[in-house]
Amino acid sequence: MCQRGAGATCDGTCLELSAADMVWWSNVFKTLGDPVRLQLLIHLAELRGAEAAVHELADVGVSQATVSHHLKRLRCIGLIESRREGRLVYYRLGEGVRSALMQILHQRSQVGV
Repeated sequence: MCQRGAGATCDGTCLELSAADMVWWSNVFKTLGDPVRLQLLIHLAELRGAEAAVHELADVGVSQATVSHHLKRLRCIGLIESRREGRLVYYRLGEGVRSALMQILHQRSQVGV
């Protein structure tokens, strides 16, 4: 964290987060620390707002039940949204998540790590 003078604006190098925000971000990073969950999130981002059912997302190398569990974790922290239609649950990226994810991925490509 950097020091800012009174009335100064943050140039992007300063992050001032509340304790609650820090806990939330910590949970986001823990959740995305699992490669399957990250893969599911990126797959949903590629759909550009379209929905997909669990069976349509199950090509990540784990069982459909495990995919459902991972999707629940992503939904619980607000990265994805869901709706039920009969026996099927459809998932899509949460509002604003795609643009934030693309910005992060673009930033990494600029760093060249």
